[in-house]
Amino acid sequence: MGIGVGFGLGPVRVSTGVSSRTLAQGCLPLFVFGLIIWMVKAILTALYVFLSWPSRVVGPVARQAGLDHVYQVGVQWAAAALWVEFLLVILGLLVAASEIRNLFLGAPGMKSSARFWRFWAVTLFVPVTAATVGMAQAPEPVGTKMATSPVITKATPTPTPTSESRPAGAPASAQQAIVMTVSSGDTLGVKAIAPGSVLPSTNQTVVRLLGIAAPHGAECKADWATGLLTSYLPRSSHIWIARGAGSRGAGAPLAVYLWKEGSDRAMVNAWLLVNGAARLETTEVRGEVQRKFAEYESKARAAHRGIHSCAG
Repeated sequence: MGIGVGFGLGPVRVSTGVSSRTLAQGCLPLFVFGLIIWMVKAILTALYVFLSWPSRVVGPVARQAGLDHVYQVGVQWAAAALWVEFLLVILGLLVAASEIRNLFLGAPGMKSSARFWRFWAVTLFVPVTAATVGMAQAPEPVGTKMATSPVITKATPTPTPTSESRPAGAPASAQQAIVMTVSSGDTLGVKAIAPGSVLPSTNQTVVRLLGIAAPHGAECKADWATGLLTSYLPRSSHIWIARGAGSRGAGAPLAVYLWKEGSDRAMVNAWLLVNGAARLETTEVRGEVQRKFAEYESKARAAHRGIHSCAG
C-alpha cells in the first residue's frame, strides 16, 4: 500500500510513489515531537494552575473589597508567594524526614524505652520553655506581694552652686534655680534650689525677664515667642538669676536677669532679643546693658527675625 503520482507530457509519462512504510517512518518523528510538545505544555499548564490558584481565589475578593488595580495585583502576588512558600516548607520537611525522625525517636537501633523518653523530652521542650518564660514575665498579682523590710536611704544633699556651672556673665550674687513653667515669652515660674538673696524661699515664684517685652495674648508671634522660650528652657532646666531694678507696677512679677546653666551660656534676656522674640524696654535698663540690648534688637530688626517680621 502506498501513494502514487503520475503525469504525462506528450509521448513521455512520469510517475512516482511512496510506500506506506516510508510514509510512516517519515511521519513518526513529527508525531513524537508533537506529542512531547503537547505533554510539556500540559505539564506547564497544570503546574501554573497548581501554583496560581490562590491568586485566582483572592482576586475576586480583592475586587469586591474595592481595592484599586495596583493593590489587587499585589494581593494576588502575595497569595501566590505564600502558597509557594508553604509548598517549599512541605518539601523541606519531606527531604529532612529522616533527620526529624532521628530527632524525636533517636537513631535506628535505640532501645524503645530510650525512644519513649527522647520523644517526650523533645516534644515538651518548646511549650515548657515558653511557659517558664511567660511565668517569669507575668505581672505580680495584686495583694500577693510579700512584706519587705523598709529600705533606709540617705537624703540627697541639696546641690550647691559651683564656679563650673555658673555662666561667665552671671554676677557673684546670682542664685541657682530650676524652671517649673513658662507662661509667656518673658515670664516663667521658677523654684530656688536653696534660699538666697534673690529668692528667699524654695517655693515656686513667678519672674519676668528684665529689660525686654515679649508679645502676649493675641499679639503677633506671641505663641511663637512662648514656644521658643519653652524649647530653650524646658521644665527642670537649671538656671541662674540675678535681681534687677524695675517692675511693671504693684504686684508685678519679680524682674530678673536670667542665664541657662553652663559657663558658655549667654543671658537669656539678650538671647531673646537677638532671635527677635522680644523688644527692648528702654525704661528698665541703663548704661552698657541698654546699649548692648539695643544693638541686639537692631540686628534682629535688620534681619526681620521673629516679631520684626510682623506687619506694622
